[in-house]
Amino acid sequence: MYKDPSTLVTHEEIRVSISFEEKLFHSFYGLKECWWQLRDVVENHHPELKRRFSAELQFLFPEESFNERIDPLEALAAGSSERRLSKESEQIFRVVWGISKLIQFVSYHSPLQIRFYNLAEADRVSLQFISYLSSLKGNMRLRIHVGEVPVSWDEECKLLRFELLRLWKKSLYKIDEIEAPFEQVTQSRSLSFDEKVSLSWFQHRESSDTYDIEETIQRLVMDGNYEAGLALIQEGLQQISDKERLATFWMKKGLVYAFIGNYNRSIACYKHLFSLSMNAQKRTATCMYLALLSSKRLDQEDEAQSWINKGMQEAEQLEGKEADIEKGWLFNVRALSAFREKNYREALEYSQSALKRIKNHQAGDALHLKINVISNLSVLFEKMGLSDKALATWQKFDQFITRGTTAAFSKTYYFRLGALLVVSGQQKEGIAHIMQAYEIAKGIDDVFHAAFIAQELAIYAYNDNNFDQAVHWLEQSASMAMEFGDEEIASLQRRRVEILQQHDSMMIKPQLDLGLPITKIGRPFYPIHNPNPLIQQ
Repeated sequence: MYKDPSTLVTHEEIRVSISFEEKLFHSFYGLKECWWQLRDVVENHHPELKRRFSAELQFLFPEESFNERIDPLEALAAGSSERRLSKESEQIFRVVWGISKLIQFVSYHSPLQIRFYNLAEADRVSLQFISYLSSLKGNMRLRIHVGEVPVSWDEECKLLRFELLRLWKKSLYKIDEIEAPFEQVTQSRSLSFDEKVSLSWFQHRESSDTYDIEETIQRLVMDGNYEAGLALIQEGLQQISDKERLATFWMKKGLVYAFIGNYNRSIACYKHLFSLSMNAQKRTATCMYLALLSSKRLDQEDEAQSWINKGMQEAEQLEGKEADIEKGWLFNVRALSAFREKNYREALEYSQSALKRIKNHQAGDALHLKINVISNLSVLFEKMGLSDKALATWQKFDQFITRGTTAAFSKTYYFRLGALLVVSGQQKEGIAHIMQAYEIAKGIDDVFHAAFIAQELAIYAYNDNNFDQAVHWLEQSASMAMEFGDEEIASLQRRRVEILQQHDSMMIKPQLDLGLPITKIGRPFYPIHNPNPLIQQ
């Protein structure tokens, strides 16, 4: 463990200077550049930090080898999902958190001054990183120069960036604004693959590889670099004449606005696709997106039903696995709509129809949907008061565990398995599985979920009048919350500990209510964990 910086002897100040000028298409650039400039210090004086955060570093630098014994970050944390229009990414949080903590630990030994220039051109995750870094304790002095959004940017990209910067500035803690440097701050780094593809798209579009540009757009958007993805999309919409390719670009534009939270704009983009594309799969998938936005984001269930019906008609032109997958997704959204209206019987019927469609298909989209549907079925049975069926359905995931799966999935599986066992009366076995989930979370440095699992274990102990165990788990929760930077949760848990320790057992219950335990840990949804944390519309 690292001591508080005030207890350590500090050495000569380390200075880091980073410019984001013309770096929009280099995702995670701020995090990468911090590592590049601090690498010698870490490797020579703090090699344990490189080991601890090797998964995060490997994610940023896949071409290098940091620790062959560590699982890739993709196995430790979930990413965003286009199919579910879900922008939340634990992977992005882990990268932001990990590199920030690495820098914080370095500052405990040597004071750091980090200057960031031309932030108006930075990718969004780098802005999130700076905001999070500013909230951490340590011998760090952060100085920023925002600069101006380049006039050459596309108008839509500029509008997004103006709003982003307005809100981002409000998220900063202890930070100094500085003027632009007298001399340009340059780092002689090779262009990333996405930068090369993007520059080629603007400068030599005729010779650009279509597959490369579409893959780059997808990667930029899924990594939360929305303005960069949108800039490439806008260029394509202005220059491309082929209708099917145009439809693909409109689909990606719809994804950008869905992730940003401008749902009406997203719907307009998806609708425009129908005037261009004759591809049945593309049209069917777009109906699913429109239904999902109408139901989940805009509470327009009749509109959602209309798009589902249209999607089913489009899907009639598909065959085999492709038809099964697209119809499965449509059934899944129809179940969601019914669930939101508390029509659980109907939701159950549509979920079972979705599962029937894809039960014999494996991998890719089919596996993504299968996991989603089985999870939804378990929740549905629980909502209907059928706890045994909820448990039996959840245990269908046993095959994933026995065949070998990711730690991220195992953590989620064992937590809900344990919670459902407790509900069914098997408390001892259930608590053991929840503790197993906690140990998995700690083992993969998933301090976010470890904090909440510890809180749940405290609730179980408290409700059983085992106050010593409740104190233990609340202290663990507070410790984990401090690790991921949520002092509010940590303070809450410490206040609860004080109440438990200062009152006799007869007086505690009237003064402290920890609530009821939950049966499922979802993915993190509050701003620090989102790839787009700064716009909450």
